[in-house]
Formats: sequence, C-alpha cells, structure tokens
Amino acid sequence: MRLLCRRPKKCVVLVSCILTFVWIFVSIIDLIFGLKTTDSLSTISSQNKKRELKAFITSAYYYPTSKSLGENALALVMSINLVNGPNDQAPIPAPAELVISAINSTSSILVQTPYFRVTPHEVCQIITIFATTQLLPNVKSVSMVGENGMVEIPFKIPSYVQRDVVVCTSPLFVSEQWQNFLFAAHIYRRFGAHMNLYLISSVTSFYELMKEYEKEGYVTIQPWVKVHFPGVPKEIADPYNQIEFRNQAASQTDCLLQFKESARFITFLDLDDVLIPRLAPTYAEEFQKLMDGKKKLAYIFYHKENYDAVTTRFGSKFSLKKMFGSLACKHKRETGKIVVDPRSLNYTWIHFPPILPNGLEKYEVNENVITHLKTIFWSSEQDSRSKQLIEPMYFDNSTAKIISSRTILSIEDDLRRMMRKPKLREIFKNLPNIHYFTDLIVKCYNDRYYRYHYSGRIGEIKCPGPQLCSFQQHPKIKCMHVNATHDSMDTLFPITYYYVKDIHFTSKIGCYAH
Repeated sequence: MRLLCRRPKKCVVLVSCILTFVWIFVSIIDLIFGLKTTDSLSTISSQNKKRELKAFITSAYYYPTSKSLGENALALVMSINLVNGPNDQAPIPAPAELVISAINSTSSILVQTPYFRVTPHEVCQIITIFATTQLLPNVKSVSMVGENGMVEIPFKIPSYVQRDVVVCTSPLFVSEQWQNFLFAAHIYRRFGAHMNLYLISSVTSFYELMKEYEKEGYVTIQPWVKVHFPGVPKEIADPYNQIEFRNQAASQTDCLLQFKESARFITFLDLDDVLIPRLAPTYAEEFQKLMDGKKKLAYIFYHKENYDAVTTRFGSKFSLKKMFGSLACKHKRETGKIVVDPRSLNYTWIHFPPILPNGLEKYEVNENVITHLKTIFWSSEQDSRSKQLIEPMYFDNSTAKIISSRTILSIEDDLRRMMRKPKLREIFKNLPNIHYFTDLIVKCYNDRYYRYHYSGRIGEIKCPGPQLCSFQQHPKIKCMHVNATHDSMDTLFPITYYYVKDIHFTSKIGCYAH
C-alpha cells in the first residue's frame, strides 16, 4: 500500500499533511493490524501485560539509485526482541509489516513493507531483521510509524565509490592482535581488496596503527555501537546477553548494504581469516572465474583450513615474510565464509544467508580455501633480519604453496615502506608485546560456547551474547572504545524504535564497557 500527498512547500500545508497522516493512521489500523479502532486501544492495554517489542535500528540506507533495490529505496537493518525468552509468559504480537513515512521538499508518502528474518535460530531473544521499500526522490526525512505516533530516524546514503572487492570484517572488541591486522591489510591491498573493519574497542596503540593505515587507504574503520534500550528492563529486552556475537549478522548485512552499489564483490571474514587467490592474480579475477557460467548464483562459499602461526611480539621486529614462513596447517576444517555479488543478496547471517533468494543457488568452492589463523604464538625469538624465506604449504599435502616467494617479498616490501614512516615507526615500538585479553576471550568462548558446539551438544548452547565474557580490566592496558548517545524513546505500539547519535571513539570508558 502506498499513500502519497503532493502539496506546495508551505508550512501551513505541511501542517495539513500532518493532520492527514493522523487521519490515515486511524483509517489503516484495520488494514495493518486487523483491528477496529476501539479494539486497538484494548490491544495496547493488553500488550502492556506482555513483553513489548523494542527495535534498535543498526542501519538505515537511502538509495537514490539502486540496481537491485530500485529507485529511491530505503533499506533497514534492526535488532528486535522477537523471540520469547525463558521467562516470557505469552507470545509477542508482532505485526506482519512495518509502516514508514517519508517527506521530501514537495511531497510525503506512507508505505507498508514486510520484513525478513536474518537470524535463522531462536537461541537468542534479540534477532536481526531486514526490510526494504521504495520511497520518494530526494527524501529529507524518514519516520517509523506506530499506532499512536511516529519517530523520525537518521539515515545515510550508501557508498557509490567504485571498488572491485570489499572485505567486511566481523566486529573487533578488546582487540590486541595487531599481527593479524597487518597480515590481512597487506594481503588485501596486494590482491585488490579494501577492508571495511568494524571496531568496538582495541588497545590504544593498535587503534593508532589502524588509523594510520586508514589514512593510507588500506582500510576503513567503522565504529560498531552496542544495542541499547535506555530504561527498558532486561526482562523485556536484554541486549547485554541476548544478541548473537556482538550483533555480527547485523554488521555483515550493514556492510553488504553499504557497498551494494559500489563493489563488484563483497566477502565477509573475521580478522584471523585470510583468503589468498590461487586461480587468478587478483580477488576480482578469481571470483569472476568461479562465477562465470553460473548465472543463478547467490554466492560462492569458501571453506576454512586451520593454520598455526608464529610471530614476534615486538612491533619493531615484525616481518610478514617470517609470519608466512611459520604457517603450519592443522588439517582441520571449519565452517567457511561467502563471497557475493551484492546485487544478488540483500542480507546475510554470520556464515551464509538463512535462505536462498528464489531461483538462486550457491557454489561450494573446492579450488581454494581460506587460511584461518587459528592460533598465533607470540615469540621473543623471531628475527626479521633473517634472509631465509619459506613458502607456506597448501593444506592438501601436495607440493602446492599458499603463496609464491615473489609475492611474499612484494608484500614484505610494502610493510617496510609503511614501517619507515616516522609516525608509524613510533607506533610500531609501542604495540602490545603481551596478549592479555586474547587469552581470556579464547578461554571464555571455549568454556561458554565452542565446547558445546564442537561436541554436538547443541541443545545446551545458550545465546552467545555480547557480554558472554566478563573479566577484569588490566590497570596498565589502555583502550579506545566506541561510544554514542542513546536516548530514551516514547513507547510506540506495536514497536518502539531506538537509534544512536554522536558516534565516536573515546579513551575514557576503558577496554570493556558494560
């Protein structure tokens, strides 16, 4: 349903349009919610006795043009408490569609649109949903509409800067693995990809390193804010414990939508996952080669092979050449990741989309694998001045190599070029030489999640929420942490919408903020 009122740009007429909206709200209650007006009031009263729906808008993109979403399209990603928790007494009365209002300088529109579930399971109370609809040209404001009012929400224009490949990394928190970052950043640069790195918090010197690499064009640092519902009891919505892995599905879908119109290919990797092309000189050429002749593909899927690595703990001695030479395959495979043509998909879960779009298929790649740095040992012995160069072996026990010596030397030269920059030279000296948070997180995730996952005890798994791990801050380790303004919101029915303002990084709230 699309309702459009066209008026001259005059304040008095704008008031008239607003009054028209009020009339429309009353008129369409039957259509949207299947209720009479008097029934709607009793529903509101009834909902007060149940768990109210709370939606946190993680992404809102407006596309003036889109090859797949259409002209003047809006795409929304939300985290919403749709799943009943163990203490919920009654089902949540979720609407089938969202109602959205938009205004430009001359017109306004009210639309209904369905939403699609991204999270495929019900282990967590708060799940990710996606919705899209077409609005007006040159939209000035967008509002989410409820039975009893509306709230204007911020939106962004997606990137239209053309890129061959974008690598979307999972959100990092209390991160100190600067070796992983350098390994990935230089490899992606060498093979023609740009990294969009989602960041919650990291050790301060590591943050400074990433920001310098951002200035040089290797990476874009994207702050990833927590889901928060100010004043809402956790019995209604519990974003601290009931969102899967730092809202990772929402971050990946955000990245897909952000670069939907600008990237030829998008892939979704953790920072310790590195894909090195084997079939062609660049990522784009390898992906295109794999997709050629397969016209109905939604995505291609690469498996992950586990490797151990040894690297120096001292920034000034770091060598990518030596890190490559230390790689040792563990001959253990893990669930992989996908590469997509962004015009074929609108959303994705952690490993792959929960469902395939109509008529589309996937292709499981057997010609290459992701190199997963399962364990990285920080050593005091590694000497970057050594002349020895070792080509790491491919996982299949053949004589094949992951990467050639010539390419390794090219990547090492690029690292040396960066390390010679005066500001980076000082940062490298101050990078962490111990890993404190890494060990704690690995132990926590193994104890609380992975030991159940890998042993097949799926029924014992609880939601791996953002606060799955709780540990003491280290008095000598300083961090940069994302922060933002979260406002309380007036209750709307059937859904109250929340968002953040003033997103920034700060050193004032420590490494691990609750």
